[in-house]
Amino acid sequence: MSRIALLLVALMAVGLLVGTPGTAAAATVVESSTVVNGYPKALTFKLTARADSDITDVTLAYSIKGRGTNALDKPKDLIPAKNLSTEVVLQVNSAGNYIPVGSDFVYHWEITTADGQVTRSDEQTFFYLPPNQDWQKVSNDFMTVYYHGDRTSIANAYLKAGAETYDRIGKQLYGITLKQIPVKVIMFADEKESNDARPGSGATFDSAVTTCGTKVTDDIILLIPVACGSPDRTDTLRHEFGHILNETAGEGALGKLPAWLDEGAAVYAQSSPGGYESALNSAVRANRLIPFSQMGIPASDARQVDVFYGESWAMVDFLIKKGGAESFAKYMATIKGGKRFDQALTDVYGYKDLAAFESDFRSSLNLPGQSQATPRPTTGSTRTATAPTRTPTRAAAISSSNDDGGGIGRGSIVIAGVALLFVLAAIFAALFALMMGNNRRQSVPAKPRDTGPPAPPSA
Repeated sequence: MSRIALLLVALMAVGLLVGTPGTAAAATVVESSTVVNGYPKALTFKLTARADSDITDVTLAYSIKGRGTNALDKPKDLIPAKNLSTEVVLQVNSAGNYIPVGSDFVYHWEITTADGQVTRSDEQTFFYLPPNQDWQKVSNDFMTVYYHGDRTSIANAYLKAGAETYDRIGKQLYGITLKQIPVKVIMFADEKESNDARPGSGATFDSAVTTCGTKVTDDIILLIPVACGSPDRTDTLRHEFGHILNETAGEGALGKLPAWLDEGAAVYAQSSPGGYESALNSAVRANRLIPFSQMGIPASDARQVDVFYGESWAMVDFLIKKGGAESFAKYMATIKGGKRFDQALTDVYGYKDLAAFESDFRSSLNLPGQSQATPRPTTGSTRTATAPTRTPTRAAAISSSNDDGGGIGRGSIVIAGVALLFVLAAIFAALFALMMGNNRRQSVPAKPRDTGPPAPPSA
């Protein structure tokens, strides 16, 4: 009997190993999973898989390190098959989506077969950089500089500048630690090469302005290795890294920094304000500073760019000298906590309002209380955290020449001719209005167009 019992046990064990016919799950095999780098427009995630029954659904699941979000995407057209090749195209620089170079993807595939089985592929990573370059890197404990070509020396100089800025601005001024590391610095050879990587693929700030650097996220900086606004070319890195430190110190879910504060503190992070200080001094001598009420958004006129940066730097420098590093750090932290920057000025520095701050600032420069600068429009939103920040070069001023000849100059003749044309146009308009008056009265009055309230500025 013992032999029979042992035989039965053996047969049962074999049955468990082999399984009951028809109950085995369909095996799904991922034969290949790759990413085609279509810089600067798209990334194509490709999958080839096979299964014992038809593959009926495929999902790409991905995240980007440091973004705190997960995303799902599917192929546009999928025809069920046991052997399947498909793809998901991810737009990375379009009107509706921007994922910068330097983004570190983590992704996997989820594959469903006709029998209801779901197979999850192994997790993979993909680091997004422009292809066809021999990218190299240098790193410290919080920053990595990526570069190509014979630029090791300048890459190390940028890395050193990053360490100095973190110590002087992040630790000594703000008393903060970075929330997202490493900060990735992508160094291009020149502005032409960097244009494709910036939001909008080639959009420029102004034809008279060079975009030397852009902070695109709280851990990615794009730049080119040129001197920009100051003799020290590493100041581009200091400036853009300053924006990251500003965001960490002063921006939260509700608190946002006005442009003058963000840009001024970024210039303050440089080794020197360079040409921006010269532009400021010229504006002070001419009493042509930009009114503080217009400093909440960046200057859009190339002729005002340097004055805007110089004045922003001077406003920040004034506050730091007035109350010291501790008060300025408290000012940024108050904004981060949800207070408007003008309310924070009252809380920390005791100013009644922005106008009181402006008056005190102008007095320190021996200027009268009101600026003589031509007002520029203040409509529009303040800079948002997602908007790229640029470091422009000095823009050439537009000059004009005068006719020094005696008598009635060409300018006077032109003015007289233009005046005559306006008179003739007015006469013609009056005659035309008389002719069309009856038609207007006979037509059905149009309903007033509802333009709606003006869009409020972003915080």
